[in-house]
Amino acid sequence: MSTYGERLKHERLRLKLTQAQMADAGGVKRQAQGCYERDVSLPRAPYLAAITLLGVDVLFIITGRPTLQVGAPIQKPNNKSLPSGC
Repeated sequence: MSTYGERLKHERLRLKLTQAQMADAGGVKRQAQGCYERDVSLPRAPYLAAITLLGVDVLFIITGRPTLQVGAPIQKPNNKSLPSGC
């Protein structure tokens, strides 16, 4: 998933929500939700803050990288790829 809208749609489908449900939770109209998912427009911070209450991983939507879950192991970088002295 390479676009903001694709990641937003992915999260909505992961949570088994309709566009109308997600829009309602975010305080926008269903049409706005569709525009976000098609990368026609970008949602504002209040929308993103509101949908976190549904369990949406907003960090994933913004960066493409999932939020680190508490208790999940942290992957350490391979030391062989680091230059000497690091």
